[in-house]
Amino acid sequence: MRQTDPIRVTQMTKTIGERNILDRVDLDIPPGEIVALLGPNGAGKTTLIGCLLGLLTPSAGSITLWGEPVAELSPETRARIGFVPQALTGFTWFRVRELMDYLAAYRERPNDPEDRVWEEWAALDPAARVKSLSGGERQRLAIVLALRFMPDLIILDEPVASLDPQARHDFMRLLPEYARRRGASVLISSHIISDLEDISDRIVILRRGHIRLNMTIPEIMESIRVIAAPPPADWPVEILASNDDGTTWVRGWRSELDMAAVEHGMAVDTPDIERLFLALSR
Repeated sequence: MRQTDPIRVTQMTKTIGERNILDRVDLDIPPGEIVALLGPNGAGKTTLIGCLLGLLTPSAGSITLWGEPVAELSPETRARIGFVPQALTGFTWFRVRELMDYLAAYRERPNDPEDRVWEEWAALDPAARVKSLSGGERQRLAIVLALRFMPDLIILDEPVASLDPQARHDFMRLLPEYARRRGASVLISSHIISDLEDISDRIVILRRGHIRLNMTIPEIMESIRVIAAPPPADWPVEILASNDDGTTWVRGWRSELDMAAVEHGMAVDTPDIERLFLALSR
């Protein structure tokens, strides 16, 4: 990977007390890629995001954003990052437009006719106080505050959990459109796997601080299968997980194994991302 990739994580460990919340994590995100970060509660997703943003300090390893150590980012590099948290807190005394104008004083807005798309999507009353907004409205405001400055790297931690179905649907349409148009990189964590499968280029599954899977969608569809029984020892595949019904997830599938499976009377299915996630999260 080029050192100038938006995100490069190398052997990063985060320890809290005596527990490794993240353990020797490697993760590279190149320009223009949308990466879905999946994992059960407690897997370390929010901790990873906190380290990427410099809010938490890794215990070991390194993180660079566009080649700069995350703890030493230049103002220019910080201005290229947009972050959407799980919930917007603080700033409750501001009105919506006042808060937008206040934050705009610290960041340059690009001269781009598309930069109002997020405000139009959010459809918030500019005169409303932040404290009067519903949970979904606050989340729409958090998205606007992160994206109206046209960032090149967008990090989102459960951004759609409190959105109504229509707002969520529209957001999941607008986000990849924005990323493709701008060449922006996106790291998005969400439990709504069907949304992420539709928009993502790559799936990263985190479990107990370890990355269990890091593959593009085409790689998953090409090389991962769920088969009716454990594979014979001489098959050139890696066992990823076993299900309670006796079926087995394997990686490294080749087309010639299709005939071998038929000869063994073994059913073979292509992967479903949600089923794969559930199997690797146990």
